[in-house]
Amino acid sequence: MEPEHSPGDGLAVRTRVGPDYFDDPDRDDAVAAGVRLVNALRRFGVDLDSISAEKVCHTCSHAVRHAYLISLGTVTHPDADDIATQLNAFADEFERMHDALASQPDDKAATTGSTR
Repeated sequence: MEPEHSPGDGLAVRTRVGPDYFDDPDRDDAVAAGVRLVNALRRFGVDLDSISAEKVCHTCSHAVRHAYLISLGTVTHPDADDIATQLNAFADEFERMHDALASQPDDKAATTGSTR
């Protein structure tokens, strides 16, 4: 960093900064994506307690493609089995509903669906 003036010129007059000076839009974006993921998983009864947004490299330049990654954390094998069972139960139900809708006559299938 090159000084803009010498000490003999007196103190540099600069605008003061606030906390937003340290804002990190990359982290904000990663956290927003992580929040969406957690909320989506919770809809399926899955809660990852150790999910986090982690900086890829603390000293890298801005040339890093993704400054933050979402780490799903460590999952024990019993927890992994529970999560898989939970997600598979939803997948099985979705498949069952899909097959039931597919087997209906065309006029009923068109009127059956979500009202959301």
